[in-house]
Amino acid sequence: MTNSKPIPIAVKSGPNTYVMAYQLAEPEITGWKTYSPASNLTLEVSRLGHENWSALGTFPIGLPFQIPDAFGPVPLFRTKQGESYRYLGVRKIELEGTSNFRDIGGYLNSDGSQINFGKIFRSDNLAKLTNSDWEIIDSLGVGQIIDLRHGEEKARSQTVLPKGLGIEITEIPIDVEIFGRSELLEHILSKEIRKITDEDMAQMYQDLLSKFRSELTQVVNLLLDPSKKSKIVHCTAGKDRTGLSVALALLMCNVPQPQIMSDFLLSNAFRTPVRIAALSEKLKLHQVEIEDIVPYLSASKPALARAFETLDARYGGAYGYLNFGEMSSRIGTDWPGYMFAPSTTW
Repeated sequence: MTNSKPIPIAVKSGPNTYVMAYQLAEPEITGWKTYSPASNLTLEVSRLGHENWSALGTFPIGLPFQIPDAFGPVPLFRTKQGESYRYLGVRKIELEGTSNFRDIGGYLNSDGSQINFGKIFRSDNLAKLTNSDWEIIDSLGVGQIIDLRHGEEKARSQTVLPKGLGIEITEIPIDVEIFGRSELLEHILSKEIRKITDEDMAQMYQDLLSKFRSELTQVVNLLLDPSKKSKIVHCTAGKDRTGLSVALALLMCNVPQPQIMSDFLLSNAFRTPVRIAALSEKLKLHQVEIEDIVPYLSASKPALARAFETLDARYGGAYGYLNFGEMSSRIGTDWPGYMFAPSTTW
């Protein structure tokens, strides 16, 4: 990570209760870690997206503290060091209908500038969101949902917006194939596919970059477009197509690869256990060993590493892959002001 610094974030531990923690570099089981003895942070708090700051107090990292109801379901914190601020947002936003809804803010780029919280959210399937979930999403100022699922996925689990919610859904279908097959779970249960390895996932990521360059470029253009309100990008699990799209957007912001990998691997803390639990009986019934398909159910570190290698070797990096010049002509040159928090150079 930039300057080898861990990423401080806010973790919700109860109603209006938060803990300041550090995001792990490789969060395979749990996303966060607190250190003892804990250091203190003097914090201000605002509702996410409202920039109306109030002094909160000084709190040790790793110990819970409470905030007033007025700061809404998703607060944003900041702490001052010298003349600069460091923003500490809620990485995983708790919703009843998803397991992998996250804010990608807070990462530091190679210059020490911090990605804004509240601009880009990543998620798994949104079809099971409750009315209270949609109220939280509305409070985040979301104006656009970018759905990466293909037709059959969407038909099985449709995203239904509540009436009066001013959110635009943009569909950019990206199909996932291994061994030339999509709808992988069906082929796994039928034993047409008996094992999926990290190498298979790495090849799939290479194929995604090759086959869906136009679609991925369109996704990143939308994510970084400063003329749009906040966005959600999602697929079914929120780890492969979504993970690659978010990785490309963060690369465009010059966020170092280790931080992007940390964000990517958070799906293993939040989505993978839920998915394995949901499928365990069905897999057992069809005599499929979970160990044989764990890379398919997980965010595969070798897969994203292969994507990084492919981008650098074939395209000269994300800027070449996404054609930075054309992107700037489409969305303008103000997108860094949209993506980076003010006064955060460390």
